[in-house]
Amino acid sequence: MRVFLSNLGCKLNQAELEALGRQFVDAGYSVAPALAEADLHVVNTCTVTHAAARDSRKLARRGRRLNPHLKTVLTGCYVTAEPEEAAALAGVDLVVANRDKDELVGRVRGAFEDAVREVTAPLDIPYVPLEFGNSRALVKIEDGCDMNCAFCIIPITRGHQHSRDGDSIVREVESLVAKGFHEIVLTGVQISSYRAAVRRGERGGLFELVCRLLEETSVGRLRLTSIAPWQFDRRLLELLSSGVFSGVSSGRLCRHLHLSLQSGCDATLERMGRPYTTGEFAALVDEIRNHDPAVQDVALTTDVIVGFPGETDSEFEESLAFCSSIGFARIHAFPYSPRPGTEAATLPDPVRHEIKKKRMARLLEVASQAERHFLQSQIGLEAEVLWESQRQGVWSGVTDNYVRAVRRTEADLGGLASQERLRSLRGNAIEVDSGWERLARPASISFVEPAAG
Repeated sequence: MRVFLSNLGCKLNQAELEALGRQFVDAGYSVAPALAEADLHVVNTCTVTHAAARDSRKLARRGRRLNPHLKTVLTGCYVTAEPEEAAALAGVDLVVANRDKDELVGRVRGAFEDAVREVTAPLDIPYVPLEFGNSRALVKIEDGCDMNCAFCIIPITRGHQHSRDGDSIVREVESLVAKGFHEIVLTGVQISSYRAAVRRGERGGLFELVCRLLEETSVGRLRLTSIAPWQFDRRLLELLSSGVFSGVSSGRLCRHLHLSLQSGCDATLERMGRPYTTGEFAALVDEIRNHDPAVQDVALTTDVIVGFPGETDSEFEESLAFCSSIGFARIHAFPYSPRPGTEAATLPDPVRHEIKKKRMARLLEVASQAERHFLQSQIGLEAEVLWESQRQGVWSGVTDNYVRAVRRTEADLGGLASQERLRSLRGNAIEVDSGWERLARPASISFVEPAAG
């Protein structure tokens, strides 16, 4: 049986789908390169916004229109939030809630036993991740959330926070490195909440896990995803620098921190149920940037919600000014979307759609200016670029501090890392070779709808 994997939503969803792909291959299935070539379509759905839920429904129906014999399996947050609605969708053959996602491959085998065509290829077929080619792989270290942010549906769809065993994470990372992956991205709902037993019966958090991975695996680069600003462990700053800290050779931890802001207005943050102020957030940013010269080029990215219930014009202006003052490398901006079952869905004074649309346009302009300013600050510096994909003779890669780099060459750079000088700005990327020509597509900033947290 040939399986095609589709993903909507956050990096956590993508990490789960990559893991499912490896499980399918190990079980004797093959991963189809296109939906039209598949016998089975697995969709990891999202419901963080109403748009994400709508897109999940559309994607679920798409495969059956292409192939009337295709089997479709839905899993993920939309399925967990609306199980009956998901199961009733035309063309859907099986739904698997988040709590049962680890058993998905077995459930597929049981549900479609008569349709399974065993693959005769060896089981060590390399599985290529969905987005980054053979350069980066995502590893889930925790799931769920114990926060009660007013806007967030994740505690409903993913349950209480729980962490993976550190030993299993180490084994998975080393296995991926052995398959040729240079960078590992640690992901979860909120990885700063990671709490699990580690060696010698100790208790450890994210810092201890990062130290283990740097010490016990040969991973070339380790990248962190969303961190709650009130949970940021200052010891991570030492690992962002070069040299040795706590017996661990540092410098392999990517200079990129995603600190979830959600709003730059204290009144809005209070209604959201976020346990910090903008002053505390700004003080943390200053501490990070002033810690060590080696950390000054760290890329700080964030999430910001526009149009949360009760957000007045003055509150939005305050949030906009704060976002502009921080100097983020990238802002993931998205309009507030009411989710059934959350506190915010019942709050008074909803912001009208046309107002949210105008505010989004202004925030996106601030985000564009901030990203361009950050990229300009990198011109002339040297950085390691991990090359990911090629289009029209131009290779695209990323530095450890989240700068998109481009280079024209006929050589196959996929999965390779090279030291490059960042020469000149080209749209939303930086050229590292003077022979580069502009891509045949407009420069743009990609804004995604991340899992809140």
